[in-house]
Amino acid sequence: MGKITNIWPHDLLTFTNDDDLILEENPLPEWAKDSLSKAKIVVVRRGQFKNGLIPVGLRGYERNQRLAGYLKKSSIVKQYHPDYFIKHESWCDLPIERQKLIAFQALVKIAPLLTDYQWGISGSLAYEMATGVKMVKESPEHTSDLDLIMPDLPKMNVAEARKFLARLNQFCTHADVQVVYGENGFSLEEYALGRDQQILIKTATGPILSENPWQAIKER
Repeated sequence: MGKITNIWPHDLLTFTNDDDLILEENPLPEWAKDSLSKAKIVVVRRGQFKNGLIPVGLRGYERNQRLAGYLKKSSIVKQYHPDYFIKHESWCDLPIERQKLIAFQALVKIAPLLTDYQWGISGSLAYEMATGVKMVKESPEHTSDLDLIMPDLPKMNVAEARKFLARLNQFCTHADVQVVYGENGFSLEEYALGRDQQILIKTATGPILSENPWQAIKER
């Protein structure tokens, strides 16, 4: 087993045996069986850690293919924080034809813009870089988002947030920025829209609303 550090939402965890994964649906749907046959990997979701069990989710190729469950902490083989893929430039390990996809090309172009920030990548791009399984989509109907995870992002006003997101969204795919602190997080895009006085904050115990998301994520 590799060194396991603090485990946060959006981390990817690999394991060896299907029995170490406790899923909330039985029998498993065919897509879940297929996913597990290709890669023993799950993403940490927000929730309560208890009795050595970590709340996780199994994903399939389609957006609606998601299954919640728990993974035994003792069974973790490898842990990927979102920043792992940036520090190791993991996209370079993919086949050339995959590196040419719009989403990966956008990630390469965004990286120099964020050198002064703590950040990482999650979602389908992280999954594919961790496993080699083709998960990132590109078609006239849909191109995979860049799911950017940004801990301790300096506080911005709405205008600054809009400008920041505009810089990240100039590369033909949507950059979805989650501002996180520990287990808590909120959507920078929702904040930048400025439509609602209260912003949705995701926490381990459930969602809350706050007029000051920058402060709220640090208080929970």
